[in-house]
Amino acid sequence: MIYECHGHIILDGIAYTGAIARHQSSLDEAFIHNNLKICAEHGVVFYRDGGDKHGASGFARKIAGAYGIDYRTPMYIIHKRGHYGGMFGRAFDSIPEYRNLVGEAKRLGADFIKTTASGLLDFAHCGNVAGPALTLEELREIVSIAHGEGFAVMVHANGTDNIKRAVESGADSIEHGFYMDMAALSMMADTGAVWVPTCATVYNLIGSGRYDDNVLRGILDDHKAALVETSVLGVLVACGSDAGASMVPQGKGTIDEILIIESFGVDFEKGNRKIERIFKRV
Repeated sequence: MIYECHGHIILDGIAYTGAIARHQSSLDEAFIHNNLKICAEHGVVFYRDGGDKHGASGFARKIAGAYGIDYRTPMYIIHKRGHYGGMFGRAFDSIPEYRNLVGEAKRLGADFIKTTASGLLDFAHCGNVAGPALTLEELREIVSIAHGEGFAVMVHANGTDNIKRAVESGADSIEHGFYMDMAALSMMADTGAVWVPTCATVYNLIGSGRYDDNVLRGILDDHKAALVETSVLGVLVACGSDAGASMVPQGKGTIDEILIIESFGVDFEKGNRKIERIFKRV
């Protein structure tokens, strides 16, 4: 069974700007239908969306059953203002505002909460992560509030220290997780947090000419080195490609991710099942 544990049904696998522009005036429902059709044709039966601010993932969940897909969504990312997340979510300046956004997501029927602990991976410079990061205290409060409402929490986190803070805060899954080290892996093994490594976002860029291939290979090699340790330490890994991201097409990107992780000798079935089990509507 093919699981997509991190995707964005609103995107087209080409470019974020063009994909979002398609939905600016009103949601392009035919586009969402077509993306679900493509996923189904690739055998996808489970899709956990990373959310968006135009209602695409909420609409997709309503119709996904017709394509044989079990669909889960946070509705939108909830992020601290000035931090990564604005492209897909809604911002808060204070904890009361965050509580209100969690409450609204719940009213909309969200299956879980997604937030961001760090910025984006820097594809041009190995080892770099763009943008500011949340403190451990901020993350603890954010995760605690979501858990208190019965939600599992999906946390976008890159950079060793940011990952450790997200895991220590109680995150249920770590998304991307580039520059994971052994200490962070050990923490994940202790807490049971699932790692969704989205390898295809880097692998599929190699040879595209957009970035230096040596830098991309360095990023991927570091990722692989951490991933091969997961079976030794007992860290759960789930298959999520960041479907819809640049050069990660819907459906095909999921298959790419499976092949990449399998080539690393990493098992992801248990991680997929845990994502399916805990990231569900309350």
